[in-house]
Amino acid sequence: MSVSRRRVLAWAAAVACLGAGAPAAGAETAPRVRSDWPQWRDYLSQFVQADGRVIDDQHATRYTTSEGQAYTLFFCLVANDRSRFDTLLAWTERHLAGGDLAARLPGWRWGRRDDGSWSLVDANPAADADLWLAYTLFEAARLWSEARYAAIAHALLRRIRELETVDLPGFGWMLLPAPAGFRLGAQTWRFNPSYLAIHQLRLFARHDPGGPWLDLAANTVTMLRATAPLGFAPDWVNYSAEAGWHADAASPAEGSHDAIRTYLWAGLLHAHDPLRPALLRSLGGMRDWLAAGQPAPPLRVRTDRGAAAGTGPPGFSAALLPYLRSFGETRLAQRQMARLRAATVAPSAGADAGANAAFSASADARPNYYDRVLGLFGQGALEGRFRFDRHGALQAAWHPATPSRP
Repeated sequence: MSVSRRRVLAWAAAVACLGAGAPAAGAETAPRVRSDWPQWRDYLSQFVQADGRVIDDQHATRYTTSEGQAYTLFFCLVANDRSRFDTLLAWTERHLAGGDLAARLPGWRWGRRDDGSWSLVDANPAADADLWLAYTLFEAARLWSEARYAAIAHALLRRIRELETVDLPGFGWMLLPAPAGFRLGAQTWRFNPSYLAIHQLRLFARHDPGGPWLDLAANTVTMLRATAPLGFAPDWVNYSAEAGWHADAASPAEGSHDAIRTYLWAGLLHAHDPLRPALLRSLGGMRDWLAAGQPAPPLRVRTDRGAAAGTGPPGFSAALLPYLRSFGETRLAQRQMARLRAATVAPSAGADAGANAAFSASADARPNYYDRVLGLFGQGALEGRFRFDRHGALQAAWHPATPSRP
């Protein structure tokens, strides 16, 4: 059977997992897990080098980011691929953290310099990657019984707390996008809502009870209530004690490639998390947009007016699958899954190229790293390959301690 044919069947199985009838709002399903994961295999072949470097192809230089390394480490854990995990971790530590992740946070971007050499070109860490890296190492230590991973995770978490959290006047604790560059003045800061995944903060609170993690979780919902008046999350937003949460020219009231992850993290949150109802209420705009008959999520949406422009790539549809399931919107999720299936088209380059086209915006486009990551999260969760329990812990399908239902 061809790879393309297997991929189509995988999509069909995922659609079937949604069920014919819509469950009650907030209901969870436990679909049968398929042992083969063609989407992950294709991602590895397209974006992951044998030495552990993950290639982000959204730029001509095909650079590497700490985000790509962290996400791929997480999926190695979901796939129970410890050998590849160790290879990726070693590359990340050597090239992004000067050889010691216990001593420093990884720099954001590694790539080709103007003189043709390859090295770390932006040493400012990215907080979302740092959180995913610490989270994945904590859970790898637990699921694979490896204390070394936990030691690195604790060191990373201490540095995240020290360098990437801020106690905002008149508001409370919030996550800085990076240690440098996001304090805009004496009393103004810039933030990215999609950097905050509440299940991670729950887990961190268990490892660091004295940290600000539970405050950050609650403040995430408060921030979204203030910045998503129509239920659409922004990419970036500013805060000051005088103006509160507000937009400006550099942080417009618009949601696009960053914000799509905010809906994804909300959809992945456990059904009994106490913050989930308020979180979903604050993000209902995308559900309402699709329920009004729109065939796909918009590429960009004004969070203050609801005006939309463009059509989001297929990866946006994948990111919304857990979110729509959280609302019990089976019909809408099926429609987005059908869109993903329709994107599985073999380009003219041949059948082998078609095997990697599932998240291309058109039949002859190359698969995009970011779309494929969104697909691994959205489809992987839908197929039951992973989920997060009410304490934020990873429930991997391969692990014998993982229960059959959430």
